[in-house]
This record gives sequence, structure tokens and C-alpha cells, in this order.
Amino acid sequence: MSSTEKTRAHPPRHARRGRGPIAKRWIYWKRRYSNPVLRDWALLGCLLGILIAAACTIIDFRLGAIVMAVVPAGLATMRAMPPPWDEVWTNRSKSVDIGTGLFFALVLVALAFIVPESR
Repeated sequence: MSSTEKTRAHPPRHARRGRGPIAKRWIYWKRRYSNPVLRDWALLGCLLGILIAAACTIIDFRLGAIVMAVVPAGLATMRAMPPPWDEVWTNRSKSVDIGTGLFFALVLVALAFIVPESR
């Protein structure tokens, strides 16, 4: 061995114990969310709809309720579309999903006009 070569007493850290828990979690999240699936976009759309409805509630209670009713109605509409748009849900009845979404949209709109507005 020449004098210019380094000798190591121990192998490098990654060779001894593998990756740390933070590095493993980072790799998992990077792989998982690098290509969002349709389910992720549907969830993001629901969250944005809820935030917009909350902002509209500041303007008018009924407007906020109507905008909030668009979220389940939009999900029902998305479920009624042909593949691949309806593949957000698995192992459930398509007609029950559509009916439930439209039912809750109608309930929200009905509540918006039944509940008296306080001034």
C-alpha cells in the first residue's frame, strides 16, 4: 500500500446500518407522490371546494351552502362518468355512490333555505 492511499478503520456509515429513518421516509414520499393518481386529485378538489365554500360563507350563508353542495354533486357527477374517471372508488356500487352524493347535495341546499338567516 502506498502512502497516498487512505486506510479506513470502519466502513462508511451507510454501509454499516443502511439508510436512516428520515431518508427512508423521504424516499417513500418522493416515490408515492411523484405521480399523483386520480384519487389524489379528487381529494384535492374536495378540499379546494370546501375552502371556497368557507370563503363564500363570509359573504352569504346561503351562497356558502350552495357552493358546499357542489362538492358532493361534483363527486356524484365524476362517479357517473365513464372509465377512467369513475375509477376513484373501488368495490362499491356506482348507483349508491351517485345517489348518496346527490342526496347530500340536495340536503345541503334544502338546509340553506330552511335555516333562518340571522341579521
